[in-house]
Amino acid sequence: MNKVVTCEEVVAQIEDGATVAIGGSSLSRKPMALVRALARSNRKNLRLIVNVGGPEVDLLIGTGRVAEVIYAFVGFEVMGLAPHFRRARQDGSVRFQEWTEYTVMAGLDAAIKRVPFLPTHAGLGTDVMRVNPAFRTIQDPFEGTTLLAVPALRPDVALIHVNLADPQGNGVILGDGHMDALCAKAARRTFLSAEQILLPERLQTYGHDVRILRPLVTGVVEAPWGAHFTGCAPDYRADLTHVQEYLGAARDGPAWHEYLERYVYASDQEYLRALGSERSLGERLRV
Repeated sequence: MNKVVTCEEVVAQIEDGATVAIGGSSLSRKPMALVRALARSNRKNLRLIVNVGGPEVDLLIGTGRVAEVIYAFVGFEVMGLAPHFRRARQDGSVRFQEWTEYTVMAGLDAAIKRVPFLPTHAGLGTDVMRVNPAFRTIQDPFEGTTLLAVPALRPDVALIHVNLADPQGNGVILGDGHMDALCAKAARRTFLSAEQILLPERLQTYGHDVRILRPLVTGVVEAPWGAHFTGCAPDYRADLTHVQEYLGAARDGPAWHEYLERYVYASDQEYLRALGSERSLGERLRV
């Protein structure tokens, strides 16, 4: 079954108010081509689930698409804070739930197991329960110890970027898998973007690197440089020069609108041309 679609066709299947889990971590392998398509759509009131979030969260907040974020961290690591995320956190224009990396994974795992919650020791003895009323403590019915009950996280949609895919929806991840497989299994529908789409017989030569399996995938988009300006190991590094450009624009109103016109309200081809062509990107960022 051929599941190849466009970014716009993916966005057409995401409804207002949808809960969207986004793969990757920090400045690593975020599905930015799909995120940009979502940012330039008219979708609203999205509920995002991320583990370690970065530009995908900040961009969607900055374009008014987000009502709530469930996260363990959102920022640009050594490059600085996420400007739109920070403003929304301070002025209360978006709802936020602070989780931990492990509890985000446990919440997705609970959805996969089709149970309402998972018990864990993680989070006990920390302030996570003080800042997040979604968690509860329970007593172990066998040994009587106190445990943290992590509620299930049930995404409507998962967006994931992979190195390679085939038209049937199998996806190869060559670097760190992060929590992408959990997102794909927990979501009702999963969409992949891929640096390149290969024939199935070629993709299967990657063996255990086929991390996302076709029964989980609704659609797959061929998107060269689809993780930019995050990295996609081992293909290319994060574009820290563009990170600086983004952060400068996100901190300034007029510059932000110029950034959107140049890089977001544009086709993928126009985006690459604005960056100076695929060849120049390769010379700067290929590993």
